[in-house]
Amino acid sequence: MTKNEAITKINLFDTSKKLTSKNTHWSNIVSYKSENGWWLNVPFEKFKNDLYLVLNQPNQEFLILIDILANSIENPENTFRNKDETADIFIPLNSNIFIDTQSNGTKYKFSNYQIIPYFEIKDSEIIEQTKLENNFEQNIQKSKNDSQEKRLMRLKKSNKKPSSVEVKSIQYKRNPDVVVEVLNRANGICEKCKIKAPFFRKKDNTPYLEVHHIVTLANAGDDTVENAIAVCPNCHRELHFG
Repeated sequence: MTKNEAITKINLFDTSKKLTSKNTHWSNIVSYKSENGWWLNVPFEKFKNDLYLVLNQPNQEFLILIDILANSIENPENTFRNKDETADIFIPLNSNIFIDTQSNGTKYKFSNYQIIPYFEIKDSEIIEQTKLENNFEQNIQKSKNDSQEKRLMRLKKSNKKPSSVEVKSIQYKRNPDVVVEVLNRANGICEKCKIKAPFFRKKDNTPYLEVHHIVTLANAGDDTVENAIAVCPNCHRELHFG
């Protein structure tokens, strides 16, 4: 992840943000006095306008975005260590709070921040349906591998409304006669588990079963009665994901 990539990702993730190369200061993890953390040098004049600090955490695959509103720190030269008219800031990695620990500073605590995972989907992407689904499954696995503490930390700062993405998918023009013949053959009984359909369709009061291709159309299977079975929703999910 580079600074420019992070700026693009954050602006897409939260459209209320207006990050630029000028108002954004970026730091990877560095070692300072036997401690790992993020080191930033921010000119004091930058605090007169909205300012963003972006801390990269590649091992955990997320960014930390710290918002500093214009003039919210009235005297930055008296708040941070002064190094050639810049705020010399060091934020330790192993801490649940984001606080500047540089000597000769006031131990300023940055309280306005967001956690932004690398794997958030970009709004501007146009991706294939299968890629979207695979991304989601991979992201679930990444979340499982994290500790509950890290998940709760991300959830605390995550958007409650999901972003949207334009999806490109391939749809097959299926033969309706195949669907009708397979459903008639099943006569309301799942052809896998042999149990009655779980409910009736509201539109026509017929038993709800789904037509599944034994060799999928995506794998060059035929759209024929012989290559299809009628199954209940549970069995259909099992056939695809079990």
